Amino acid sequence: MTESYRFGRQRLAWITLAGSFFCCLVFGVAIPLGLNAFVQNSKQSLDISVQANQGTVGIEELNGSRRVVLVGEPPEPINISPTSIRTDTTASALLTISPPDRPEPVMWMQVASNSSVQIDEASTPRFGFSNNPHRFTLDLQAGRVRLDVPAFDERNLNLLVTTPQGGTIDVLDPGRYTFEVNNDAAQVTVQSGGKAFIQSQGETLELQSGARAEVPTESPPLGPLSPARDLIQNGDFSDSFDNWALFSWRVELPDQPEGETAIQLDSGDPMLRFARTGIGHADARITQSVNQDVSDYESLRLATTLRIVDQSLDVCGVQGSECPLLLIVNYIDDSGVSRVWQHGFFAKGTIDDNLTPGSCISCAVVQRPHDRVPLGQLYFYDVDLRQELASQGALPPRFIESITLVGSGHSFVTDVSDVAIIVE
Repeated sequence: MTESYRFGRQRLAWITLAGSFFCCLVFGVAIPLGLNAFVQNSKQSLDISVQANQGTVGIEELNGSRRVVLVGEPPEPINISPTSIRTDTTASALLTISPPDRPEPVMWMQVASNSSVQIDEASTPRFGFSNNPHRFTLDLQAGRVRLDVPAFDERNLNLLVTTPQGGTIDVLDPGRYTFEVNNDAAQVTVQSGGKAFIQSQGETLELQSGARAEVPTESPPLGPLSPARDLIQNGDFSDSFDNWALFSWRVELPDQPEGETAIQLDSGDPMLRFARTGIGHADARITQSVNQDVSDYESLRLATTLRIVDQSLDVCGVQGSECPLLLIVNYIDDSGVSRVWQHGFFAKGTIDDNLTPGSCISCAVVQRPHDRVPLGQLYFYDVDLRQELASQGALPPRFIESITLVGSGHSFVTDVSDVAIIVE
């Protein structure tokens, strides 16, 4: 009886000791590890808004629901599940991707016309203690997109792009990237900043800044290749006004103030701003000498990203010459004649041929009607100058002399994020 009692007490002691050890492991190791894993891996969706840059942009969600956003309307929020963005020949879109707890975007995505993009994942860690990056996965099914990834102090962005050719592109660093897909191949260009890793058919290509690669269908990546070249230096104003010549403000009325031409930060990125408050006409301009022969290039594209924050005049004034932003290109055509091409942008007013014409009636230049842009929203403009001039019956350029950005009007605020003349 005594031995049985003693044996029972020993077994209870061992059970108690083992249970205590197990509880110690659970509370001291397993629970902290589990909580850490939960904190590290718990995710929430990034905020994504879609703005129609031109025309009508289609939004199609996995459940079959379809929406559209029209130019001039407020940006449309989307939920990832996944979601497709589609543009036709007359439409383009701008997507802003931001964390839920901060206003600064982690990425901007410009979707060109005739494009189809499916967003499969857009997530960010739920807790600030997590060391994981933002994650964004998109499938570019057709067309062209440009991605601008600013530098981050707190958290990086892990970006994965897939294409119908079977390749995947990993982007881990801030920078500017362009992706284009057609029936034959995908084109990947690291325009500035970081680098990309392209994987296809078991081979990996590291693409550095200023290089391009091609991914044919079910073939290894080809590259690095010569990229499309930008003729403009410091077109993103990252080096302030280097390579640009600033002109003093011209003010019509002597008792009225000048405006300000400055480089300011917007979500951490530099941006050119023309700003003026006053009565009567005033304008300012910055110019860069390009001096490049472009006769051997097949493609000559002018691209800019802008925002008209405010303007007091309707359209571009009574002469059509006071636009909050004018782009002016001085060039020599194929016949050797020096010519000027210009294009204006406005955000307020209705075109009236008698009061507020849709183009400059006092300018002896090659021009097209001004573009209306959404007030206070980023807008990107992209045009092939050769095709543009041909559509107006003008000879193509042989030599680009200079490019000028002009802010004009009475009271206005205009921002320019970047400007480029890209040749291929």
